[in-house]
Amino acid sequence: MPPIHSESSQKLVNQEGRILLALEDLKNGRIKFIRAAATLYAIPRSPLQHRAVGRIGRVDMRPNRYKLTQLEEDALTE
Repeated sequence: MPPIHSESSQKLVNQEGRILLALEDLKNGRIKFIRAAATLYAIPRSPLQHRAVGRIGRVDMRPNRYKLTQLEEDALTE
């Protein structure tokens, strides 16, 4: 039996793609309302709304367990 987390990660990738498509349609004016875009693309409204105002997606965030920022790590490795 395959691990469960791979299925959920695949679901997250699919949702991220739909969020990006919805944001593009909102930006280009093809869809006027966030709620309509969320319904059309079958994604939750709140993540779409947060991304529309500039919040970084979870996929693009650095995990909390790191002690140094990416910039600090790069400075140490040079």
